Amino acid sequence: MMKFSIIPVILLFFVFSFNSCTEQKSKFKIGILIHSLDVPRYKKEKIHFEEKIAELGGECIVKSANGDESLQYNQAMEMINEGVDLLVVIPSNGNTAAAIVREAHNKGIKVIAYDRLIKNCDLDFYLAFDADKVGELLGQYVIKKVPHGNYVLLNGDKADESSVQYYNSTMKVLQPHIDANEINIVYSGFMDDWSGVNAAFYTNKILEFGNTKIDVIISPYDGLSDGIISVLKDEGLVDSILVTGQDAEIAACHRIMNNEQSMTIYNPVKHLAYKCIEIAVQILKNEKIADLKYTNNGRIDVPSILLDPIAVDKNNLESTIVADGFLGMDEIMNFKEN
Repeated sequence: MMKFSIIPVILLFFVFSFNSCTEQKSKFKIGILIHSLDVPRYKKEKIHFEEKIAELGGECIVKSANGDESLQYNQAMEMINEGVDLLVVIPSNGNTAAAIVREAHNKGIKVIAYDRLIKNCDLDFYLAFDADKVGELLGQYVIKKVPHGNYVLLNGDKADESSVQYYNSTMKVLQPHIDANEINIVYSGFMDDWSGVNAAFYTNKILEFGNTKIDVIISPYDGLSDGIISVLKDEGLVDSILVTGQDAEIAACHRIMNNEQSMTIYNPVKHLAYKCIEIAVQILKNEKIADLKYTNNGRIDVPSILLDPIAVDKNNLESTIVADGFLGMDEIMNFKEN
């Protein structure tokens, strides 16, 4: 009768079990909370998040709050209860989203704020494009193009820390020219919900009740620019007022190529989204992260990575936005306004 030892079989079983457990532990699950998929750039970033997580062997849950901060909180609680390993949050409200961070920390889950800072909490990490540089680029562009004239600033939502940063850094560029009486600020205001409808309303009122010729309207978002330019078209002023923007939305790029909008700030979002997931994995592995900056959120200095934005107009649109594959020239030129 053939004799054999049971020991190698047992050892083989334990090796197999150990490998299975190791493989299972190497998996990670990330919850991604998006402010709203109505924002075109976030649709792109959702795809890039999913691509990078799949490439690195993880899983993700993605939810959009449609701009509703209460819904976003409830979505966060669902993800926390489902046992995600880490949360990435594009907050609908940078103030109230602090509650999401606290609830996540109660379960030992770390939180990355993406694109928008979460204030007054022990936030773990922040990734965004450098908001101060965005504001600087906006200010530098308009001063170069229109060094003397009457300016209007229609800013984003004041509840969004990035919006305040854009405004403050733009004003730092403009202030010496204001002091020298080279430019005049006719109006400056913040638009609730980053709403193009609100921007159109204020543009209409400024033109209707003001007795001053407007030379420049500084907008930090293409969605606001959309509302602004719709009014300028109706008033026959689209050729005579410089309008800025941000996010390189297809409608804005179409307007730039048709000389209706002067420029936009392009943020290479694929790079930022990929970087976010790479950082998430490093955090989960407790690895040291290089090249950090720090952003104060009202409570702590949050470890941050801030990437550089790019000012784009008709002269370099093809060598930046198109060359990166962010948009194709055919789709830009053939875009039809709704």
